[in-house]
Amino acid sequence: MIMKEEKQLEKKEKAFEGITNTLNSLYNKIQHFQEPEKDENQEFVEIIKRAREEWEGAEKTFHSVSDPDLIDYAIYNVEATRAKYIYLLKRAKEMGIKTNFY
Repeated sequence: MIMKEEKQLEKKEKAFEGITNTLNSLYNKIQHFQEPEKDENQEFVEIIKRAREEWEGAEKTFHSVSDPDLIDYAIYNVEATRAKYIYLLKRAKEMGIKTNFY
């Protein structure tokens, strides 16, 4: 009788060990799968920050030029960089990326 109980306990322990190993394996795969997403999101955040810096730089250029031909260029550049920044913010929102972009 004791032998039967020991065998049953041994079977349960092996089954529990198998389940634990499987869960650990799945957990590791999920962690590995999620890491690139974080990197992609972080890369996208960096792109947005650079776009904002470009927009701010374009505004500084606009305020510093006096040549009529450069004023037209500066206006165009401010509008283009602003549109790019706003577009990237909208894409981030669609992708569910939440961070402080300022």
